[in-house]
Amino acid sequence: MSATPKSLPARAAEYIRKNSLISNRDHVLAAVSGGPDSVALLSILVNLKDTLGIERISVIHFDHRLRGDESDGDREFVRALARTAGLDFRCGAADVRAFARSRKISLEMAARECRRSFFTGTAAELNAGKIALGHTADDQAEEVILRILRGTGPAGIQGMSPSTAEGIIRPLLFVTRDAVLEYLQERGMEYRQDSTNFAPSCQRNFLRLKVFPLLREAFHPQIAQTIARCADLAREEESLWASQIRTLWGDICLELSEGLCALDFGPMKQLHPALARRMLRLAIDKVKGNLSGVGMVHLEALIELVSSGKTGKSIRIPGGIEATRHGAKLLISSKECAAPKDPLDDVLDVHGPGNYLFGKLGFEFRFCEETKTCCGPDSGAECIRMDSGKLKWPLQFRYRRTGDRFRPFGMTGSKKLQDFFTDCMVPREKRQKVPLLCDSEKICWVVGMRIDDRVKVEAHTRQILVVKLLRLPRNGEF
Repeated sequence: MSATPKSLPARAAEYIRKNSLISNRDHVLAAVSGGPDSVALLSILVNLKDTLGIERISVIHFDHRLRGDESDGDREFVRALARTAGLDFRCGAADVRAFARSRKISLEMAARECRRSFFTGTAAELNAGKIALGHTADDQAEEVILRILRGTGPAGIQGMSPSTAEGIIRPLLFVTRDAVLEYLQERGMEYRQDSTNFAPSCQRNFLRLKVFPLLREAFHPQIAQTIARCADLAREEESLWASQIRTLWGDICLELSEGLCALDFGPMKQLHPALARRMLRLAIDKVKGNLSGVGMVHLEALIELVSSGKTGKSIRIPGGIEATRHGAKLLISSKECAAPKDPLDDVLDVHGPGNYLFGKLGFEFRFCEETKTCCGPDSGAECIRMDSGKLKWPLQFRYRRTGDRFRPFGMTGSKKLQDFFTDCMVPREKRQKVPLLCDSEKICWVVGMRIDDRVKVEAHTRQILVVKLLRLPRNGEF
């Protein structure tokens, strides 16, 4: 005798626990449109309230103002559902069509943004930790196929996640739409039908109404669950990749601020393409806040930019993002955040004694008459001495340029700066970051390494210039 199949609420409880979607004493917002999936979601959450230790359930509904009286009917239907269940009800609304025009985005994307904004705002207002959405395995399958058709990479195949960092959860992602309808029918529960769901002009509707029926007939009835399981496997794979990216991120990300992410070009070039793509996705996400519109074509273009090493070349990414090669950095920035100058162009004039800041380093310049009161030997490390009379003022801090030469302390002939770096085993990707102190004729000091022999202090030196590399306070001020 076979065991009695588990009820949908019991299966949902297992899925919720397995994926840690709800914690004890959570306040859960149930997003209810009035359609079958969201009505079933609300019913199941109410059914499992005590089982899962949910402290409070509130119902939220969003009116997109796209269907006139039909939208009004949906709102009142959901309000009545909440009233019958004795639950708090909150409703939001927006002119989604106008929003789409103003942002120059699709109606579907505009609806999603407006809806999410209301959901997250209400969650913050009510101090609710979770926002439950009614997506099913069919929705997951449609999402995966759409992403593939739009040119997604491996990361996109994972589809929608059971939970997000913003507290959004999808407790029904494991179950088919047919199972949801059967659940509602068994309980005699009513629901609303959105007429726009039957317009095949929408890509998602075309898949639902035309493509998936053919796939079920040609392959097998559970095709949606098969694709959804593929998404689950992809999500597990991406979790492993993400842990590797987090390990590498600290070594590759040079700067991260609002609207700007700078990646170290050298290490990026050494990454396997699979890691490089994911590193770029993470950088774009940190600047843009999402990966909407970013597909394989954009990631491949960025990989090509990294491989080619063409300084100054830029690539535009959907959402007002631009990626540019600047010296030893790959800059990913928003339109609102102008890309900084190429480090090759950064200069700072030094006209005399005082404290100076160049890049992230501080320097103290002072004159000294007595050799004994000056700093130690001319090591070229953190404190150096130079014969002031041998300098052509003003001095200038800059970074290396093509063809730079200097005469390292203790040598009689000049040497290419590039060869000096090679001899000192300075990694190629670090060389652009070494500041140079120059006068109008020559490099006087390769900061932290060596002074030029032509500016060394000798017995007949009358005035000594002492330059000390400072350890700056946390705020970067002297």
